[in-house]
Amino acid sequence: MNAPTNLPGSESTSAIPSPLDLQPTLLISSLRTVVPAGGCTIDALVRVQAPVQPATSLLAPRQPLRLSVVVDRSGSMSGEPLNEALRCVNHIASRLQPTDQIAVVLYDSHVQLPVPLQPANATTVQRALAGVESGGNTALFDGWHAGVDQLLGITAGQLGLEVPSHVPSGSLSRVILLSDGQANNGVTEPLEIAKHCAKALTQGVSTTTVGLGRGFNEDLMIGMARSGGGQQYYGQTAEDLYDNFDEELALLQSLYLRQLHLKLTPADGVIVEPLGVVEAMPNGQYRLSDLAWGAESWLLVRLHVGPATVGMQKALLAATLTAQVQQGAKTAAATVQPSIWHFPMLTLPVVVDADWHGAAKDETVANRALEVAFGEQAALARGLLMRGRVADAERLFAALEPQVAHHPWLQNKLSSLRELARRDADMAAKELRFSHMKMSKRAVALNEASVQFCVGETDSTEIPAFLRRKMSEGKGRKTPTPDPK
Repeated sequence: MNAPTNLPGSESTSAIPSPLDLQPTLLISSLRTVVPAGGCTIDALVRVQAPVQPATSLLAPRQPLRLSVVVDRSGSMSGEPLNEALRCVNHIASRLQPTDQIAVVLYDSHVQLPVPLQPANATTVQRALAGVESGGNTALFDGWHAGVDQLLGITAGQLGLEVPSHVPSGSLSRVILLSDGQANNGVTEPLEIAKHCAKALTQGVSTTTVGLGRGFNEDLMIGMARSGGGQQYYGQTAEDLYDNFDEELALLQSLYLRQLHLKLTPADGVIVEPLGVVEAMPNGQYRLSDLAWGAESWLLVRLHVGPATVGMQKALLAATLTAQVQQGAKTAAATVQPSIWHFPMLTLPVVVDADWHGAAKDETVANRALEVAFGEQAALARGLLMRGRVADAERLFAALEPQVAHHPWLQNKLSSLRELARRDADMAAKELRFSHMKMSKRAVALNEASVQFCVGETDSTEIPAFLRRKMSEGKGRKTPTPDPK
């Protein structure tokens, strides 16, 4: 292997070739190409880029999926929410292959298992769910736990015990929870539930959550997905969510690296401040989003740099990535043991302060920083709406307009949020919560500069669904109406 090299300018880069060129590209990019002698605060973007999936890998059988779809059938889901949830389950089952496995768990005050983990068959799932009705309280944790147990192979007699189980190697295991998130039976504390989601992730089972209806608890549902290493979606009807489920399955089928843990190592005289929504690990590392082929996972940081001497090369930041390589992403025997890659140190020349102020800015770093800042403002607007201060939220939106004037995606997103807040403050608060998350966690296409963001039902499908920049996080593209001809 070639040794990592530092390239000149604002970027520290490492591209480690292999026989099939399947290694990730590691980048640390700073907002400016220099730092001033008097010290400064400067944003930097730490990125992990996956190669484009090779044709030989596309022809090979993909990794089997093992899904536990957990459905809330409690009294609060009565009527449309439950009906739409069951339609969603049937949609998921119809998208799986016979080599995949699916379990379906229902819960109210108690847990039912109409479909134990078995090879995917849409007809079997549909028949098992016929006639399901709502009733009872919401033992959300018990239902989710039963879904995890199916994937870990834990029998009913072992429920609740500390069993050192893990999922089979060479497969992807995920719980997909559909609920209004109104937990009121058994374990209900959000932080406690999130802790269990994090533990399941260490055993190989991730968690995706789907909020249904108007009254779902977005904080609980997002917290579970964050700790569980999955995605978070919401909608009111099955049609709202079909695109999200297609996005979820496409992502699972395209994964290159999982469980990405990033360790940041600042140089002497530098303090690192992660920005936006970050997932700090107990060991001081940060967890990045799972990485798909041809995509980028990232973390934005702010570097507080002390004074230095003009003319010297100032070391700023290095990083180490630990991640699990998915089957097919290595040329030799696949392994579940983490692989480790090292970013080279970001180093910039020191200039007089006047030259610092005139230095050009890196457009990618500037745009990503604007998105993260937009997300933080979205969180503030949500707080205002939840306190009934709609006029104050509108003033905040108005103040954001000039800031996003040169960022078409954010400009259109802001317009959509303002319109939603005017007509439905409750749903706007939920949309703002999900937008806050998306701004710091979204997967990025490698060719994003040439890709249009999504603005309607006729959006381009040239890139995978999980890489599209949507104007609204709460709804996907609706299923096209069949041609009457």
